[in-house]
Amino acid sequence: MLYYDDACPICSAEMAKLPGHYDDGLELLPITSLPIGDQAALRSELHLKTEDGQWVKGLDANVRAWQHTRYRKVAGLLLDPAFRWLAELGCRTWLAWSQWERKRRDTVKGN
Repeated sequence: MLYYDDACPICSAEMAKLPGHYDDGLELLPITSLPIGDQAALRSELHLKTEDGQWVKGLDANVRAWQHTRYRKVAGLLLDPAFRWLAELGCRTWLAWSQWERKRRDTVKGN
């Protein structure tokens, strides 16, 4: 199960593109359907819960999710040591930008 931040317009737009691209082994769950305390923890980075109950976060969660698409071989390359550092950097940069964007958006709404 892939938990995504449906309060984030960017995340929601990305998840809206996925139907038809992934198999039945992946379920998408918007975090706003969970209790507030759980939402804060899951908003910190991408989370995926495997069928056996294991939690996977960040790049590993992203790659696990993409394993359910036709892009599984390409996604697997992101975990190769030759590419992983760059993929991790990309994930951290994306996370920092999306959190900044959320704060900016919340500030604009508050005014």
